[in-house]
Amino acid sequence: MGGTLGMTGHPLRPAKSAADLITGLNFTKRVHFRTLEDFPKREDSTNVRHKARVKVAEMIRDQYARNDFFVILQGTDSLAETTSALSMIWKQSLQKSVFVIGSQMTKDESGTDMPMQMESVMRIGRAFHRNGVVGVFTLSVGQVWDGARVRKKNESDFFSFYTPGREPVAYARPHIMLQEYLLRRVDPQRVAEGLRIDGEFEPNVMTLKVSADTPPSALTAHIGGSMKGVILEAKGAGNIPNCPWDDGESHNDSTGANDWISAIRQASEAGMHVAALSPFDDGRINLDRYELGALARDAGMYSLGSLTPDMADFKFRQAIARHDEDRKALQFFLTTDMIGEMLPGLEIEEDEPEPDVVERHIAALDNLQLFNPIDKGLALISWALRSAKIFYYNLVSLFILVKLSNYCTYVYFR
Repeated sequence: MGGTLGMTGHPLRPAKSAADLITGLNFTKRVHFRTLEDFPKREDSTNVRHKARVKVAEMIRDQYARNDFFVILQGTDSLAETTSALSMIWKQSLQKSVFVIGSQMTKDESGTDMPMQMESVMRIGRAFHRNGVVGVFTLSVGQVWDGARVRKKNESDFFSFYTPGREPVAYARPHIMLQEYLLRRVDPQRVAEGLRIDGEFEPNVMTLKVSADTPPSALTAHIGGSMKGVILEAKGAGNIPNCPWDDGESHNDSTGANDWISAIRQASEAGMHVAALSPFDDGRINLDRYELGALARDAGMYSLGSLTPDMADFKFRQAIARHDEDRKALQFFLTTDMIGEMLPGLEIEEDEPEPDVVERHIAALDNLQLFNPIDKGLALISWALRSAKIFYYNLVSLFILVKLSNYCTYVYFR
């Protein structure tokens, strides 16, 4: 599916076949290629669309029984889009390992990372098969990452990928190291059910970055058109500006929306789906936390939880395709963790801490001011007697323990 590793010429363009790419590489003798297949259309991975990813999923399904694991060669710039889409297309029906890998340099360039990527993935693939590890993964200089949350972070560094909020699931070092607590294992029931393709998705979805200077017409201009879903990169936990937008010129806006909250409401009422995406690696959308988030929620905006941008894009498309007419079901689908795409743990509001013992005693003494002097004196005497009684019991208990200790010591040494 394109990628620098298979390009030649100047400027670089896709050229090499899968057979060309593996020629001359030093693979472990314990790995044998049963299937070697080129994608029908050889092009730059920038042009790869989700329908092509569904086609790749179907190609693997056709060869599923014949192979122990699969490797997809892909350009790194759109690799996270592919791993996210494949993770949701198969979900937990995938009971083998699929690796989507690329390289930062071509095979023919001096110092290229391509041979290491190819040779390491074969070692990792064999280890995952032997240990029953399943899922979609990518590889970056010996670090194996979960494809459901992977993102590219570097253009000029071989350590080009990471998973926000997650560690690598394995390492390809002189010895393969598996992070047991981060890996999914083969489920016999799902093996019996077979590999399933969930390839239905809404094609008309886009993403916008929103600020107080972004005109609401960026959203309302699509009302009545083909656009079905819009992802808004929000602020913080899901805040959307509600200040009026004005560029100082007179406009005739047929929608009448001059702020983002009104724009979201109008788009939602017109049948579009609008969702909030966190701008942070460890971010979680919580539309109940701030007033601006709550206003956007009430206007019809969904929460994308802690999804990465690439996973949010495809999962939102699937959610719309499945639940276009059911807002509650659509929101439930978006924030349900299916294959580890969400950050672990729950973010909850803490209860107000209870006052400590000292504060309770101070409050009790303050309340005594409500009584007359005689009642206050009797209450203080009662409190003192109770305290003395407790002190007496503690003193007696300590005396008994000391006596028992001395007796036990005497018997032992005797």
